[in-house]
Amino acid sequence: MIFAKKTEPKFGCYCNVFAVWSRSSRWRKASKCKLHIQNLLCSLKVQRIRRECMVRQSRSDIAQLVPHGRFREALPKAKQFYEDERRLLAYDQVKYLCTTILQSFSPLIHQSDVHLLPDETKEAMAGLIFAASRIGELKELQIVRSMLVQRFGKKFDKDCVDLRPGNLVSSEIVKILDMNMPRDAISPEIIMAISQKYKTDFITSVDSVTEDSASLHNLGIADSDTLARRKKVTKQNPKCLHTDRGESQGRDRSTFMR
Repeated sequence: MIFAKKTEPKFGCYCNVFAVWSRSSRWRKASKCKLHIQNLLCSLKVQRIRRECMVRQSRSDIAQLVPHGRFREALPKAKQFYEDERRLLAYDQVKYLCTTILQSFSPLIHQSDVHLLPDETKEAMAGLIFAASRIGELKELQIVRSMLVQRFGKKFDKDCVDLRPGNLVSSEIVKILDMNMPRDAISPEIIMAISQKYKTDFITSVDSVTEDSASLHNLGIADSDTLARRKKVTKQNPKCLHTDRGESQGRDRSTFMR
C-alpha cells in the first residue's frame, strides 16, 4: 500500500494569506476621499463669503426699515439674518470636523470597522454625515458622505442621520442644524439690536476710512514726487508702461483668485 506523505503548511503560505487580507482591508479610495475633503474646505471659503455678504445686506436693510417703524417688513429679513448666522456657525463646525479627519487620516485607510477607530475620528465622521443630510449647497460634502458610506456601511450612516440611540454626532452641531427657530424668537428688541449693530459698524468703518485718507493726504508731496519720477521713466522707456500694466493686471487677478 502506498501512503501519501503528510505535508505541513509552510510559513510562507500564512504570509501570503495575510498579505491578501491586508490588501483587501486597505481603502483604495482613501486618497480620493482626502482630496474631496480638501476641496470641501475650499468650497467652504467661497460659501462663507457669499453668506457673509447676505448677512451684511440683511443687516443694512433692517437698519433702513427700523427708523421708519416698519417692523413688519423688517421681520422676514431678521429671520433670514438669523438663518444665515446659523449657517455660518455650521460652516465653522464642518471646517473643524474636516481638519480633525485630515489630522488623523491614516486609521481610515487601514481600518474598515467604525468601532475600532479613534473617538475623535468617529465623532468627526458622524458630524460630517449629519451635516451632509442638512446642508445641500456643499456638493463636496455629499461626495464625502457617499464615500464614507461605502467604506463604513449604511448602518453607521443611518444612525448619524436619524440620530438613533448610540449615535456619535456632537450635540453642538445638532443644536445648530436640527433645531427649528421658535416663532417668538425674533422680537422688536432683537430687530433694534441688529439695526444698532449695523450703525456702530458703519461708524467705525467710516472713521477708519477718514484716518486712512488723512494719512494719505499727509504723504501727498512724496506721492507727487514718485509720480513725476514715473513720468520721466515712461518718457525715456515707453515699454515700462506696458510691463507695469501687465504686472498690475496680474496682481489684480491674483488678488481676485485669492
